[in-house]
Amino acid sequence: MRKTVLFLFGVCLFISTAIQAAAQDQPPGPPKILSIFREEIKPAKGAAHERAEVAYVKAFREAKWATPYLAMTSISGPNEAWFISGYPSFDAWEKDNAAVEKNTALKAALDQADEQDSALRTGQRAVIARYREDLSYNAGINVGQMRYFQIVTFRVRPGHAQGFEEARKITKAAHEKANVNEHYAIYQVVSGMPGGTFLLFLPYKSLSEMDTDPHTKAYQDALGDENRAKIARMTSDDVQLTESTIFAFSPRMSYVTEEIASVDPGFWKPKPIRPKTVAAKKAEGTPPPAKP
Repeated sequence: MRKTVLFLFGVCLFISTAIQAAAQDQPPGPPKILSIFREEIKPAKGAAHERAEVAYVKAFREAKWATPYLAMTSISGPNEAWFISGYPSFDAWEKDNAAVEKNTALKAALDQADEQDSALRTGQRAVIARYREDLSYNAGINVGQMRYFQIVTFRVRPGHAQGFEEARKITKAAHEKANVNEHYAIYQVVSGMPGGTFLLFLPYKSLSEMDTDPHTKAYQDALGDENRAKIARMTSDDVQLTESTIFAFSPRMSYVTEEIASVDPGFWKPKPIRPKTVAAKKAEGTPPPAKP
């Protein structure tokens, strides 16, 4: 599926949460359906890719489009950029898609941006996932305050989903009993990745939060030796692969609402990127504009 279509599918998962959180003491949980468009970026082309992505943001702003999206880039693992959107249902996803097709001016601008951006990618993948509230813990956040996501990918062996889910429910119960100071949302992939794939999102305001383990003695006591051994056994039997990647939010590549931007304008409204000099373009391999 084309990147330009995915951008427009509904209200962004964590952005929509943050907007509502500004007016509530207890943020609501994430929406039911999550869309992720993953781009694999060519080596040493991160800055060029960021400049190319600004064209999408510009197109949405000029169209005064109501649907925001969150962009982020990997600072560990493969060189990737992820674009996240979320919605309450597949029906909402379909209606947003139809609205894009009808907006010929916006669609033309996005298609043009796609042509330029595609030259900077080595691959791409569209992923659709469903929120698993029963496996998630304290998932409501104000994304305007966040700067990173640690995303843990679990690949469960065929026929072993029940064991994985049971282990996650035991973990969640221990978190609730110990009132652990942590937030995470788990999504089960329904399309775009191998079956049995689950994605766990951990938000951070700062990476310094990773210096402290939130799973204190109170949590260990709540979990207990028996459950700890059970989880270890289930993980060994049921989980084929576990991979963790840290992503940094990219405000220039994100299309956010004023509500989100107002949380921290200094971060969400960075200064525009200055055009590159002719010398810099030559060094990067981009031909300078023709002289009149």
